[in-house]
Amino acid sequence: MKNLTAFLLTASLLLCNFVFITTIAADGSFDKSIYEERRQRLMEKMEGGIAIFKSAEEYVRNNDVEFPYRQDSDFYYLTGFEEKESAFLLIPGAEQEFIMFVRKRNPMMEGIDGSRAGIKGAMETFGADTAFAIDDFEKQVPRYLRGKDKLFYSLNDESFNDKLIPMMKSRWGNPPKEIIDPLQYVHEMRLIKDAHEIALLKKSIEITGDAHVEVMKAARPGMYEYELSALIEYVYYKNGCPRVGFPSIVGSGPNAIILHYRDNDRLIHKGDVVLVDIGAEYGYYSADITRTFPVSGAFSEPQKEIYQLVLDAQQAGIDMSKPGVGLGEIRDKIADVIKDGLFDLGLITDKESAWQYRVWYKHGPSHWLGMDVHDAGDYKRNDPKGRILEPGMVYTIEPGLYVGENTMAELPKMMKHFGRYRPISIPEEEVMAFIEKVGPIAKKYHNIGVRIEDDILITESGREMLSGKSPRTIEDIETLMKEDSFVTK
Repeated sequence: MKNLTAFLLTASLLLCNFVFITTIAADGSFDKSIYEERRQRLMEKMEGGIAIFKSAEEYVRNNDVEFPYRQDSDFYYLTGFEEKESAFLLIPGAEQEFIMFVRKRNPMMEGIDGSRAGIKGAMETFGADTAFAIDDFEKQVPRYLRGKDKLFYSLNDESFNDKLIPMMKSRWGNPPKEIIDPLQYVHEMRLIKDAHEIALLKKSIEITGDAHVEVMKAARPGMYEYELSALIEYVYYKNGCPRVGFPSIVGSGPNAIILHYRDNDRLIHKGDVVLVDIGAEYGYYSADITRTFPVSGAFSEPQKEIYQLVLDAQQAGIDMSKPGVGLGEIRDKIADVIKDGLFDLGLITDKESAWQYRVWYKHGPSHWLGMDVHDAGDYKRNDPKGRILEPGMVYTIEPGLYVGENTMAELPKMMKHFGRYRPISIPEEEVMAFIEKVGPIAKKYHNIGVRIEDDILITESGREMLSGKSPRTIEDIETLMKEDSFVTK
């Protein structure tokens, strides 16, 4: 087997000359009509007033090194503009409805930090009706605020609030009388994906599937988790993704039971299962796919039992996915399958218990997917049926079971965290009886963590599984793992 680390080092040098996907295509084209249509839809919901949006902040990593910059999702959704230190106004019905504030062109700084659109580019490329230098924001905005009854603005950025409030109290007078959060409208818009968004999501999901396939082929006992993580990101970059949608989770053995494990620094041992939860970002849209596999190439019997139960629960949720079905209904169906299976395995004693199955099943079964890995949109959790599925929605289905070696010993302390959304009171004697009965059986499954996650698009006629490229069944995983990755041939 080739040395994977050496291979990836060589590959990283090749990638130095790789051009990532950006808003502007290689031929210089930019379809501003996509973003114009979104802004128009938002302005129709505003019914007058003025909206202010600000770009994401840049943050220092250490000394004079910044974290890699990524534009705010809502800002990008409405503009396609990726540059930092920018803002824009929307004024429905005005002669100039879309006004941008951007950094001025500066040859000296562009030689250090890269090219800028500038004021001219903001208008010609990105469709602004007019544009100003960002340095003039505080000078220009008060005159646009004058006489507007409603200000659509999210108060999430405290430092920006400190600048905006004095503008509203400027000498111009007659400031807006009402502040409304525009994100309630933007996030509902983002919940239903258009054809452009679906195409980008499909691409990010396809690339993530490729990464899963290569990881399953390459994984061997004696490798470190970070070697698999490096392979994942190489596949992303090789296929045009500028960054991860979220930090990769590569958890082996006891780390597979940690939901958001991020260290990725353990040596993988023979007999471990490896849980890989990853998502590439392509064109600002993130995938989110989880696979769990045996590093030795074949599941043990206990691993098979847990894996098959999770797969059955997930498939039950996938089968229900279609327009008109509520997320709450899918959640309950998945929970019922989990409860039945855990009871059969002896890992719970009461299928009607509100808490027993939660010892092993520690999270919800789904979330929206899009520009953010946990994407915008209301779930309507207070409704028993939850949010009703509609065509254009994209979401994950991801049940999981996690049998920790120390779970029984820690369970009495854990109980106070149960029922976070629906508080429940559990008598101590009930907990101790559970530990006495289930504890000996759980030893068989220690350090088995299994999560299976797929990305589902709701269509007019039902659903489309977007993430089927990487295998899900026990047989298919074990068959794939007999093949060599391109880095192990």
